[in-house]
Amino acid sequence: MPDKPKKEIFNILFVDDEENVLRSLKRLFIDDSNIEVFTALSGKDGLEILKSNEIAVIISDQRMPEMSGAQFLEKAKRVRPDCVRIVLTGYADVNAAMDAINKGGAFKYITKPWDDTDLMLTVLNSIETYRLKKENRRLTELTKNQNEELKKWNTELEFYVQQHTVELTKRNKELNTLNEKLKTNLKEFITAFSNLIELRDKSVRSHSNTVAALSEGIAVKLGLSEQEVDVITTAAQLHDIGKIGVPDIVLVKDDTELTQEETEEYKKHPVRGQAAVDLVEELREAGMLIRGHHERYDGNGFPDGLSGNKIPLGSRIIAVADKLDRLISGGSSRLSLESALNVVKSLSGIQFDPELYGMLHEVAKEKITIDTGAADAVEVELRPKDLMTGLIVSRDVRSGTELLLLRKGTTLNERNIETLKRGYHIDPSKSGIFVWKRKK
Repeated sequence: MPDKPKKEIFNILFVDDEENVLRSLKRLFIDDSNIEVFTALSGKDGLEILKSNEIAVIISDQRMPEMSGAQFLEKAKRVRPDCVRIVLTGYADVNAAMDAINKGGAFKYITKPWDDTDLMLTVLNSIETYRLKKENRRLTELTKNQNEELKKWNTELEFYVQQHTVELTKRNKELNTLNEKLKTNLKEFITAFSNLIELRDKSVRSHSNTVAALSEGIAVKLGLSEQEVDVITTAAQLHDIGKIGVPDIVLVKDDTELTQEETEEYKKHPVRGQAAVDLVEELREAGMLIRGHHERYDGNGFPDGLSGNKIPLGSRIIAVADKLDRLISGGSSRLSLESALNVVKSLSGIQFDPELYGMLHEVAKEKITIDTGAADAVEVELRPKDLMTGLIVSRDVRSGTELLLLRKGTTLNERNIETLKRGYHIDPSKSGIFVWKRKK
């Protein structure tokens, strides 16, 4: 009988200075034969384990004596650069979580107390990310070797060359598929950054999504390349991340209520936002747009006092989208969409690029009208099997145990519809999914 294929075992490492926490974490994976759990009571012990074992995932507490979680993850990155690093942190340790993401290259953070199901899913997804990295590296090396072989095959029979070219094409397709999965992981990494803002101000998350949708629509109408549209959309989603460093007292005040000192503190957030994402090479272009989203067309903005076309186009797009959403979602002072558009129009050429208003008007009518429940749309409740691409989610979608599956305002596509179906199968909710649907 042929030998059975060897089952792949993945090692994970939990680091915490409390033994009871380590026992609780280890207990979650005691029945999983594909996972071997290592534990360490300190960063120093954790580094010793890393030196002698191939670890796929590290989950480290942030607050530990002698060596913090961020410091440990930074050192762990040098020892095992490919392992997925996750930090455990309290709700109050936002800056510490940022430090772990920036310096330690953390994939994401998990807040204490954690949800067992969420933590287990995070670990399994992280193992898959680690496996994909290894497989990607293997296929890259394989492609490199096959390309070298191809040079030798040029003197061989044409049929022989064609056979191996077909195999190479197949491998390249596999590599492209893996690269697409890594791009998806980057988007999830961006979401981890964006979630840090939500810890400070839960209203900002919805704002960031709306600004991102408007900015994407304007960029598409301008005929920009797919890569340029992606950079602008990412920057729009993260444009307020610098507010993490702004005191709460400043964030809750209107602009007119700020003292001179508070105003100066507030004006630092675009630069802080750029600095927060600059350590991630793939986000540096977006960081430049984040820096410029409070510049004004007349040169009276901040932080650099740029004017006209000297302001990056992406920053000009985000600025006009940001203003419109703040006008229509301003609590008791919120304006109707038409009134808000008129305000933006009156500021064109002064605060905003006058060339962008027409496209903003078109995109706002397309993306905001139905999302705010206008006269031509009705909210309906659907079962997962009845969902269709293009519908817009009108309420947050949560599982039976209150795990967030999809946020309000999300446009349904094949991928997130499949995610909802799996979520409702694993953890059924009593209600369906509420969406906006145009009246016939």
